[in-house]
Amino acid sequence: MANPQLEAFLQRVKGDAELLSRFSACPHLNAIAQLGSDLGYMFTGVDLVTHQAEATLRLSQADLEAAAAGVELEGHLWLMKIVWV
Repeated sequence: MANPQLEAFLQRVKGDAELLSRFSACPHLNAIAQLGSDLGYMFTGVDLVTHQAEATLRLSQADLEAAAAGVELEGHLWLMKIVWV
């Protein structure tokens, strides 16, 4: 389910180059949630995971194949990566 606070924050990030730079420098999703909180938005790192999962499920087969191949998709603010430990 979409979180309106998260949606508003992501729209703000997309429209603000300085904020996008700060967003991109966050080392993890909880840090992004803290950045949002500092700006008055209420959401969690878990909300970000849920948002990304829901967005992924809405992708077309062609976009899923492109994402699997490492292509950055228009409109997405971050890429997921798998780290084997």
